[in-house]
Amino acid sequence: MVKDPAHDAPLTYEEAKEMARHHDVAVRKTLAEREDIRPEILFYLAGDAAPEVRKAIALNKNTPSHAYVELAKDSNDEIRSDLAKKITDLAPKLTAYEVDRVQSYAYQALEILASDQLANIRVILAETLKDVAQAPEEVIKTLAHDSELSVACPVLEHSPVLRDEDLLDIISSGISSGALGAISNRSTVSSDVSDAIVETHDVPAITTLLCNDSAQIREETLDHLIEESQDITEWQGPLVQRPVLSTHAVRRLAEFVADNLMDALQEREDMSAEVLGAVRDEVNRRIAQTHKEPSVVEKTLEVRNNNDLRKEYAWLFQQPPHVIAQNLKRMDRLDQQVIINAMAEGENEFVVAALAEKASLHLSVAQRMITMRSARGVSALCWKAGMEARVAAHIQAKVAHIPAEDILKHNKGGYALNEEELQWQVDFFNNMSV
Repeated sequence: MVKDPAHDAPLTYEEAKEMARHHDVAVRKTLAEREDIRPEILFYLAGDAAPEVRKAIALNKNTPSHAYVELAKDSNDEIRSDLAKKITDLAPKLTAYEVDRVQSYAYQALEILASDQLANIRVILAETLKDVAQAPEEVIKTLAHDSELSVACPVLEHSPVLRDEDLLDIISSGISSGALGAISNRSTVSSDVSDAIVETHDVPAITTLLCNDSAQIREETLDHLIEESQDITEWQGPLVQRPVLSTHAVRRLAEFVADNLMDALQEREDMSAEVLGAVRDEVNRRIAQTHKEPSVVEKTLEVRNNNDLRKEYAWLFQQPPHVIAQNLKRMDRLDQQVIINAMAEGENEFVVAALAEKASLHLSVAQRMITMRSARGVSALCWKAGMEARVAAHIQAKVAHIPAEDILKHNKGGYALNEEELQWQVDFFNNMSV
């Protein structure tokens, strides 16, 4: 006679065998959940026809490791997912003896799961194993080469298993910009790996590399990037903030970086008196030049930089500008200051995308308002995006390149046009795209 399946009293071996063959799935599932059952019974239940039984086996901490391989091939997504969580949670806690005893099966199962068709399962492995020093090398390499950024990036950015030669091999294989950015953001990046990243000419990944203070970058590589930053302005801010710059690098940057970055150059503590004097001379020259030119707006904007945001969302900043803007808005991180900072750094494409997001307009509408160089249109776009009127004047000048005499300046802090006129402009440009 079979005992009540819900009863926790000890079972004899024969009773357990009888329950394992019972016609009632609930009975077999209850048996599979017990932790006092012989390994061979649990192994037998790993091949049960009912997925709820196999799921219970996958979750049971006493399931023998030789059952993992078959469970890793299970047709049920939930079972494979549960197994992935179980094995990856177990891996960092194993003693040397336990690793020797179970790794042949557990690691085989991990290798199977690392190539699973379901991305969520591979994500589980990547997120859990990303900082595990004793994680299986082949599994980590498989995850690092994954086409899904959510799988590859955690491992590429954090895994101590990946050596320089592995990273160089991965880079040379032609990976995506997002994956390159993850490597650029590692806690330690050697000069060889930095050179390989720079040789890809991937602007977002190189930007991330420059923002990474722990990345080792050769002086000649930095000099090359400084020259290119005359055209790739988003590199100028990170270059100015690099922890170590040569005298030549500082002098060269001072010749062309944006005015707001000159303050950061002057504040560096690694400059000689001679170099500091040269930088100050350049600042004074620019101030004198500014006084000779008519000012577009009376009040200078307070400019910072978006480096902290780039570091916090390094993977996101490998995406196109409109995708970055969309996601920052969803996370409630897209404010006026972020747009001001981006404008100062010359990231006009992002500025337009950000204004479109904040104004809840299609990107093509915002682009049309900018490219037509309509002071009224650009003012209306900024108003709809919730920007201050004084900021709108700067956007007209720096992003839309509207001549100084045509710019609509603010009127006592407010917009020169009333709300009805501004909304008419928004509707006009919106209807043009229909």
